[in-house]
Amino acid sequence: MEKSKWRLFPEREGIVPYIALANCVIPLFFMLREPLASVWPGLLLFAVFLVAYREQFWRVRYVQHLLIVQLVIILFYVVAYEPGSAYLGFILSLPLSKQRPRFIMVVAVVFAAVTAWASIPYFEKIGSVMLFILIPPIFGVCIMPFIIRNAAKFKTMAERLKAATEQLERMAQQEERQRIARELHDTLGHTLSLIALKGELTEKLIPRAPEKAMSEARELTETARSALKQMRELVTEMRVVRLAEEYAHARALCAAAGIALTIEDRVYDHKKDKTADEALSPTARTPLSPLQETILAMSFREVLTNVVRHSRATDCRAELEIQEGSVIMHVIDNGQGMDEKEIKSASGSGIAGLRQRLMLVDGHLTIQSAPQAGMQIGLHIPRTIRSQQGG
Repeated sequence: MEKSKWRLFPEREGIVPYIALANCVIPLFFMLREPLASVWPGLLLFAVFLVAYREQFWRVRYVQHLLIVQLVIILFYVVAYEPGSAYLGFILSLPLSKQRPRFIMVVAVVFAAVTAWASIPYFEKIGSVMLFILIPPIFGVCIMPFIIRNAAKFKTMAERLKAATEQLERMAQQEERQRIARELHDTLGHTLSLIALKGELTEKLIPRAPEKAMSEARELTETARSALKQMRELVTEMRVVRLAEEYAHARALCAAAGIALTIEDRVYDHKKDKTADEALSPTARTPLSPLQETILAMSFREVLTNVVRHSRATDCRAELEIQEGSVIMHVIDNGQGMDEKEIKSASGSGIAGLRQRLMLVDGHLTIQSAPQAGMQIGLHIPRTIRSQQGG
């Protein structure tokens, strides 16, 4: 992220860094009570501390170095001014929680040891009261980072569990849809093949045996009506899945897997009055029939699932493109890729199932890949122009 010329902290951090600055009040209070000759070095170091505090949010690579600078300044205040300056250590709690446990442990031990050593003379003056003064900052530096770290890990695990649960639900729905697709392919496909054969037979019988041809024609009509009934029953069972609905599921799945996902929906790029969120909302529709869009959405879901499971990618891009005669969804990742031989033999990875599903709507699949060069998968669906009444 690039630096902002006016913002102190990145927008993603919210107001937490600003609230943490309230801990600066106590060391400033103790510092300003000192003679003027001692105040100036303290104020200079305080300026360095604030700069290091701000930079740790922008320069992620140097966070540990900046934390060490802040720790040294805090311990200088504790030794040179008052042990109460240790309250400045609360500022370190959040950035420390994002570091490795060994680094946190070293900082905690150094902070606790120096603070305790600097407080020994004060124990002789005010006794156990000093203990109550030191417990909060020591807790803030030595224990709180571990609590924040574990809470963040628990939150991440909860998010991944939620994404996994949603994925299981979608897989169950997909299994049911695959059952319907198989019935369409097997039962209805067989019926349509029978209609085609009877049509050819009827055509041949018309000049030779008109009565037999009429009987075959009646059977042909009944077979067509039966096929239409089967189609309606199967389509009624299959809930229409909008492609835009799958975008949210794809983002959640890739986020849980640590994959950066970018979605470019060119269908709505030309609508300047629509925001990006509106264009990708569940009400947004492609110029496809409900069955075609359902097949495209289910295929997109399976491709994203394969990217998460097998590709070892860190970045993925999905592009929806409208051409004159088709709708194409490109899914491109930077994973390990496959060679041509692996692609041909990869029936277990879902490629064969994708081809079969797309064939139900006269679509097809394209794959471009090479070892260690990622993979680009294209889902091609013939375009159906909807009537204005149909929306």
